[in-house]
Amino acid sequence: MEYDSDTKLPDTGRRRFLKQAGAAALGGLLFGGKALASAEHSMSPAEATPDFNPDVELELAAVVDEVGLLPGEPTTVWRFTGKVLRGNKDALSFLQSADDGPSFVPVLRMRRGQKVRIFFTNRLPEPSIVHWHGLHIVQRMDGHPMYAIGTGKRYVYEFVIDNRAGTYWFHPHPHERTGFQVYRGLAGFLLVSDDEENALKLPSESFDLPLVIQDRTFDRRNQLVYVQFMMERMMGFIGERVLVNAAPDYTKKVERRAYRLRLLNGSNAAGYRLSLSNGQPFFVIGTDGGLLEQPLTRQTLTLGVGERADVWLDFATVQPGEEIALIARPFAPMIAAGGMPMMMGRTANSAPRAIARFRVGSGAAVQSPLPARLSKFPALNLREAVNRERPRTIRLSMGPGQALLNGRTFDMDAVADDERVRLGTAEVWEFVNDSPMAHPMHVHNLQFRVIERGGATSTTDAAGLRAGFTDKGLKDVVLVLPGERVKLLMKFEDHIGLYLYHCHILEHEDMGMMRNYRVDAESA
Repeated sequence: MEYDSDTKLPDTGRRRFLKQAGAAALGGLLFGGKALASAEHSMSPAEATPDFNPDVELELAAVVDEVGLLPGEPTTVWRFTGKVLRGNKDALSFLQSADDGPSFVPVLRMRRGQKVRIFFTNRLPEPSIVHWHGLHIVQRMDGHPMYAIGTGKRYVYEFVIDNRAGTYWFHPHPHERTGFQVYRGLAGFLLVSDDEENALKLPSESFDLPLVIQDRTFDRRNQLVYVQFMMERMMGFIGERVLVNAAPDYTKKVERRAYRLRLLNGSNAAGYRLSLSNGQPFFVIGTDGGLLEQPLTRQTLTLGVGERADVWLDFATVQPGEEIALIARPFAPMIAAGGMPMMMGRTANSAPRAIARFRVGSGAAVQSPLPARLSKFPALNLREAVNRERPRTIRLSMGPGQALLNGRTFDMDAVADDERVRLGTAEVWEFVNDSPMAHPMHVHNLQFRVIERGGATSTTDAAGLRAGFTDKGLKDVVLVLPGERVKLLMKFEDHIGLYLYHCHILEHEDMGMMRNYRVDAESA
């Protein structure tokens, strides 16, 4: 469906929003119509510390390359390359896009407690920096855009893996260019293991499958097409095709036994409602912040941008030669009237489609019981929250050419008085969505618990999305539906300094729907 000035939109708030967005576009607020602020900041790059003795040392580079993603001409991409300098050689590998596809998506494998040094070199034609999404880490290592480095420069990351076993990831984080760089191909997995997870003997090695879901649009020459109009930026860019591990038709031969699927929504703006073609439910064993305490059963899974879900999928009862498909129904941020992604001059396809196919081999079935208990969460109680009676409120809104948090946009060094927290304290934050769009909200440097949801748009699509939420786990991204109020419980531990919270729709983040919060020392 195409929209013009005479189209009757079904929701007055939505109609007002689109009118304002269109006015902003006419005002010249396109990517090419205004000068972007320099993504390279004035902070000096981090260098190697002589007394830091790493267990794992890597080279990682962001480069321009060509990869055969589709039949015909290769696609120009931006990607991570690298090698292991010290430690386990399996610390860095690259996923195949399918059984016989090219290796493209990087995977870092670390253990809790390891000391890690990464020499990151920027070989792109513009500034960049890497954010380690979900890690609990010192400010200078977190990938704040103030540390973005220019072409040919190097940044040395040194940190200790201080997270529970789980599925984390990494991607660029330069101001105003994150969406472009991630869309070009810069994203990878960071998988953490620990003794608690190892004791469970979960599916591992070739039976542990990281799967990143991303949507892309290609032109006739197989080149990536990104934002063309301001409306695509305001709405969040939705691609025409859904890829898994960079493959447009991901197919995997599997044995008759249990597998661990690590699902990551690595798209710019699209969310996904996932199901299995044989009607089997998902047995969720982990979310953003690692393993659940016990498995969670969901008939469908909802993944907003940046969210992860680890699922146990057992092929032991499937007959040889059969195929099970992972079905995705993409949804756009504007879901108030049904979730149909709207673009300038075109409509993306939000119909369900098979995005990954698992073809079962002919070997004997191997029975593997799903553990009834998985882990124990870190102690955190609502009674500890210093503001449990008066949560810290962050209102999400959209205006002409703007995406706002409490009426503010991003300022590189600024932090407001109501964005300061105290080290060692627990707080309740409440995201209140005043906009007609769903926003996946990400808080850096910690994992939180979702303790309450209220309000939200009353539509069939919204109800379907809520049925697939995995709020019982530890999280670093939470999807906040239009009209919804979501309360989170979090604790600020170990590190002081500036950290980010933002909408993980990357176009919104680049527009400034991102703010600093400051962790002050206990004695401040």
